[in-house]
Amino acid sequence: MAYLKDERPETMMVEGDWQVGAYRWKAPRLLEEYTQALKQKKLLGSLCLGCGKVIVQPRHICGRCHRIMDERREVAEFGAITCFVISPPVVKGKYKLFGLDPVETGALKEGEVMVPCFVRFDGSDSNIACLLLNANPDKVFIGLRVKAVWAKELKGAMSDLEGVEPIEKLA
Repeated sequence: MAYLKDERPETMMVEGDWQVGAYRWKAPRLLEEYTQALKQKKLLGSLCLGCGKVIVQPRHICGRCHRIMDERREVAEFGAITCFVISPPVVKGKYKLFGLDPVETGALKEGEVMVPCFVRFDGSDSNIACLLLNANPDKVFIGLRVKAVWAKELKGAMSDLEGVEPIEKLA
């Protein structure tokens, strides 16, 4: 089986508005464990003793073998992009990323582009949704090595992980 990049050397473009809505977490105990780890600049996952998978953000039940996941494991703050989208230039009040306006939060300036992505952190078997920061959108690719970007003031909240940035500078 050939690699997808061999079959499609050009990036497929889809025009239009994409509204990325907010999400909710249904396990308060797990959320508290996860956010407390974020406050210490750590990424926490659930370990399944049945299949050995480590899932970040922690879950109560394994989606693969349906066992309760009570064990926790810390994973690295380094990982690789597994999927990404490059937005059109951002306009205040028009787009939301994970339920927040990126211009109002100060994550992006008006006219910049967003690069929401999925990242598989080293030591994890799952992806986590993040915003790619400090990168040239034209140089982003699947497999790009990234590291976590932490908030300046850690509060023990989901916002402590601001996003990810390339490990090496993209010219």
